[in-house]
Amino acid sequence: MSLRTPTFNSLLCYLFLCLIFVLVSNPLEAKADTTTKTETWTSTDQDLEDSFISSQYPSTNYSSSKYLVNGKHENFGATRSFLKFKLPDLPEGAIVTSAKLSLYQYYNTTTQAVVDVRPVTGSWNASALNWSNKPTVGSSVSNVTVQKPSWYEFYMTNQVKSWYNGTANNGISVQFRDETQATKIFYSNDYTSADLKPKLTITYSVPNDSKREYRALWVDMFHDGAKTSDQVDQLIKDAQKGNINTIFLQVRRRGDAFYSKSLEPKTEDSTLQSNYDPLEDLIQKAHAAHPRIQVHAWFAMTPIWNKSTPPKDPKHIFNAHGMSQPSEENWLSKTYTGSYQNGSEYVIDPGHPGAVNFTRDVITNVVKNYDVDGVQMDLIRYMGQEWGYNDVSVQRFNKAYGKSGLPQPNDALWKQWRREQVNNMVRKVYVSVQSIKPSVTVSAATIAWGNGPRTMDEWNSSSTMNDALQDWRSWLEEGSIDLAVPMNYFREYDSTQKNSYENWIEWEKNNQGKRMTLSGVGNYLNSIGDSMAQIQKAESPSLSGNTLGGTSLYSYAVTNKDDIANDEFYNSLSKISSYSSNSPFSNYASPPDLQWKLSPTTGHLYGSLPNSDHQLIEINGAKTYQVYTDGSGDFEVTNLNPGTYNIEVNSKLYPVSIKAGEVAKILLD
Repeated sequence: MSLRTPTFNSLLCYLFLCLIFVLVSNPLEAKADTTTKTETWTSTDQDLEDSFISSQYPSTNYSSSKYLVNGKHENFGATRSFLKFKLPDLPEGAIVTSAKLSLYQYYNTTTQAVVDVRPVTGSWNASALNWSNKPTVGSSVSNVTVQKPSWYEFYMTNQVKSWYNGTANNGISVQFRDETQATKIFYSNDYTSADLKPKLTITYSVPNDSKREYRALWVDMFHDGAKTSDQVDQLIKDAQKGNINTIFLQVRRRGDAFYSKSLEPKTEDSTLQSNYDPLEDLIQKAHAAHPRIQVHAWFAMTPIWNKSTPPKDPKHIFNAHGMSQPSEENWLSKTYTGSYQNGSEYVIDPGHPGAVNFTRDVITNVVKNYDVDGVQMDLIRYMGQEWGYNDVSVQRFNKAYGKSGLPQPNDALWKQWRREQVNNMVRKVYVSVQSIKPSVTVSAATIAWGNGPRTMDEWNSSSTMNDALQDWRSWLEEGSIDLAVPMNYFREYDSTQKNSYENWIEWEKNNQGKRMTLSGVGNYLNSIGDSMAQIQKAESPSLSGNTLGGTSLYSYAVTNKDDIANDEFYNSLSKISSYSSNSPFSNYASPPDLQWKLSPTTGHLYGSLPNSDHQLIEINGAKTYQVYTDGSGDFEVTNLNPGTYNIEVNSKLYPVSIKAGEVAKILLD
């Protein structure tokens, strides 16, 4: 048969179409690798024993020295160093992908020397080691040219792999290629500064059957659940029963504080135990639990009051910056027609710089004073397209674009302005938190209204973008949050809502940008069985092969629509029951390590240009960025590659250095 027959051509066309489908279905921003997850281990003091040896003093032991001496020394003669690390137990099926030894050379010298790492083939003990009893060593497995004081990294991946594959781990020798050259001295494990001690870093991949995922609970403060010490005890028990590993605890309900060390008045909620700090108590108990449970402080961002009578405390944000105050001090949002109420709610406007900065400060105050694992921004949006007409925000908009009067609610430029005010608020919170405690995870509970989008055009025309004015997809793209938790609150038993839920989670799996997304499941709307089904759908890969980072359940207080005891729900999460033959959390899983936080490769920028608003700032480096100042004259950029950048504004240049994992700060004039 000829290879050019119609049958073969048809097959080629079919394969070509399949290839096109795969490429289209796997956008560049999607996380395509779902078979493994990457983990990193870094040694501590307890994992290492080390010493150096001297040919001049062959019977002397130097294991208590602060230094590891190598090369020809005027007093010690020829010197070598020995290090041995206690390796961690890796998960079953883990594969070592990288291993590096980091040594800090401190001696002020300008000469160069090739330094080898060699595997030790005989046994030794640091406290007894000397030149006379030194063990034998093998051939070099890594080498680096060492010169001036700095960190030096020796990659020894294959050697570490061989230890895990059964070769005896007798550690390594660090020695000069030419031992007649003058000394280089590294800090040892006995050095006073922990930051400069030797470290072994092992990166490894973990199969998905050992996957990590967030399994979170939203614990709101409109219900009981964490208002007394006994309730927190029960919360921990329920979380453990359901194999929950993360708790989102509401600490700011409506401009009030359900914790003690606050910039805002303590809540007027009479059901809160007197002189009790739920956040402090939960952190202490959750972190002491086995396994440890993460605690994220959850803040309602824009709603600040919801009663007909004002708060008792004159310092409450509603009293200090409400509609009774002069226009410039009134932080409340209002509608096109001038109404301040959204149902019973009063909300601040993200377009007022005072409101944004105060809310940022409320969050960072918690980060400074509590050992939280994360903070979560909720209700960080507008209440609808007709909202956002705070006097200051409208004035700022008109000045920025040379307009006057009130813009129409559906005006495209006005909608984009309001979206950008929300974006600025999110970015400002993220960079501020990272500047205080980079390990703290910043998340947002985001809007998933209507039918889930399938294309960018559908996303751009969605209610999320045009009514909530919340572009949370861009937050994931630029990395101004670590986690998005879309509130996918749909009824599984309603066919239309069921389809909307499935469309949303498909979109979410394929549009995680540089960060991670969880599915917020509205178990309060569903039967226990339907909630189990929605969790399992969230955990399944998309058609393109992408997965979410886990799920969050709303809510702890109301677990189902049928008034069945909450205990039944938590049992069903981890055990086969009449509600589900396949419990979604049958085995415990730890929360995932967020690699961009554990091993950051980018940094962030905070800048300020006083007395400016909507001033274009251009940042030039390996890549050019453009950003506008907000109403306070501040600007932030996330995820810049390390290096030197020039900030250009008003024909002036300002250099700034970006370092991985840090926030660079600059004041312009």
